[in-house]
Amino acid sequence: MKHSFKALLVLTIFFTSNSIAQNRSIQFNHASLDEILSQAAKENKMVFIDCYASWCGPCKWMAKNIFTNDTVADFYNKNFITAKIDMEKGEGVDIANKYGIQAFPTLLYLNASGEQMHRVCGAAESQEFISIGENALNPATQLAFYTKKFNAEKVSPRFAREYFDMMKNACQSNEPAINKYFADVKPNEFTSSENWEIIYQYLSNYSSKAFQDFEKERATFVSLYGSDSVDMKINQIYENGLYASIRKQDKKNSESIKAKLRATGIKDAEKTILESDIYQAEEEGEWTSYASLAMEFVGAYVAEDAVELNKYAWAFYEHIDDIEMLKHAESWAKTAVELDGNYANTDTYAAVLYKLGKKKEAEEMALKAINIA
Repeated sequence: MKHSFKALLVLTIFFTSNSIAQNRSIQFNHASLDEILSQAAKENKMVFIDCYASWCGPCKWMAKNIFTNDTVADFYNKNFITAKIDMEKGEGVDIANKYGIQAFPTLLYLNASGEQMHRVCGAAESQEFISIGENALNPATQLAFYTKKFNAEKVSPRFAREYFDMMKNACQSNEPAINKYFADVKPNEFTSSENWEIIYQYLSNYSSKAFQDFEKERATFVSLYGSDSVDMKINQIYENGLYASIRKQDKKNSESIKAKLRATGIKDAEKTILESDIYQAEEEGEWTSYASLAMEFVGAYVAEDAVELNKYAWAFYEHIDDIEMLKHAESWAKTAVELDGNYANTDTYAAVLYKLGKKKEAEEMALKAINIA
């Protein structure tokens, strides 16, 4: 028993000391930004700011699981003056405006003069977060370096793709950069595979010159890369413009975009237009119109799509009182359950049945949904 006791004592000491060692976290500075920058200058370090909002779930997850990781804490405490600032309170509001912070969390890296050197938005696992910090410290991998080089000279398609990716990952608009890039592309280079990849991944503005040139060269792109992918991209770009116009309540522009999209002859054009009409009716709260359009859309395009059927059935449950229309929702919800009997679909079916007064069937479905949950 003596030996067993000693072994237990050694293990207890080991695990206790190990748990203490696994208790480090990033030491955030709570001073003003000016004071933080001053400290960074004195210590010859960069500044890392966790730009967060109090309601942001991914921000809370990083605070709990990543900032308290030993390896992360050691790396950031050694290499940065760190700060954690709510972008919706106090000085954070001005910081958000200055650096254009619109997504949370945004991982912001500044030099001691307050210039943005690097930036990534979204939560990151421990090793990824360290890699982001390493990129921020390396002058050759900073977003600031890519921006300076991109603006100073004509760059290769590969460099451009890397830059556009960095801008996207930073939640910053890359539209001006895309316009600049294609303005520097020679006509005989425009349809290259490298530029098609850039168009396919990043081009989004239907009114840009690059898109207009793309449409003019549509036949060439189709011959090189296939009609399905080319037409899908054209449809997507017009769809972006259409939804943006609806949000801006610019009906004149919406109708103009619809006419241009129809003129392309793309097979999915009418589907996109009908779906946008449903979205517009929803935005305007025109639920009778919404219901009629939705019934047309579901009948034509989503008979076997459980997610879409559930979406429209739930919208009818929330906003439609007409019994005949609700019967359509009942049919959609039932089909959705048959295709995928998950909790959400089963719960929607129960709700629609209840609204139709079929209380016994509704109760059975509700209990089934609870059991699934």
